[in-house]
Amino acid sequence: MNLTKHKLGELVEVTRGMSLSGQYYAEEGEFIRLTLGNFNMNGGGFKENTSKTDLYFTGSVKDEFILKKGDIITPLTEQSVGLLGTTARIPESGRYIQSQDVALVRCKEGRIDSNFCYYLISSKLVRQQLSAAAQQTKIRHTSPDKIMDCTVWIPNLENQIKIGRILTDIDNKIALNRQINDNLEILDHSSREAGARRAV
Repeated sequence: MNLTKHKLGELVEVTRGMSLSGQYYAEEGEFIRLTLGNFNMNGGGFKENTSKTDLYFTGSVKDEFILKKGDIITPLTEQSVGLLGTTARIPESGRYIQSQDVALVRCKEGRIDSNFCYYLISSKLVRQQLSAAAQQTKIRHTSPDKIMDCTVWIPNLENQIKIGRILTDIDNKIALNRQINDNLEILDHSSREAGARRAV
């Protein structure tokens, strides 16, 4: 398989989210603000942030910052080691607001497959470049420009689509198995509680 060398900026556009004033944070509302807590450190992917209660934003928001289902996001701030380069997909349209710590990655049509891109950005190659270029402060930061400056090697679009589909199918199977295991644990816990009550 032939690979060609590119800067990510030739393949994608990366943009920063909006600054959200804390005076508009709320415990309920129409829009949820994305935070670093929405990135799953264990294997990547999107997760609901359960560490905060004031995740809703009630201020005015430009349409460009209201994300769509399937949009690819990646963090611009690393509060936990290894967070830079993590990717997630937005699970639902019209619900999540892109905040300034979160970058939106848009694939350039005909240049890169979105599934392939999702895994490329979270690859060891890109993560190492982001880590090396991150500002060396207590909490490290990257930027859209630094992400787009990363060097990658990619196959042609046809092979990207095949690879992206295979990796997505694997992730979907892992997620399904995890869900089944979680449900089995809940059932097991419930049956043990029921058994204990009967024993009493």
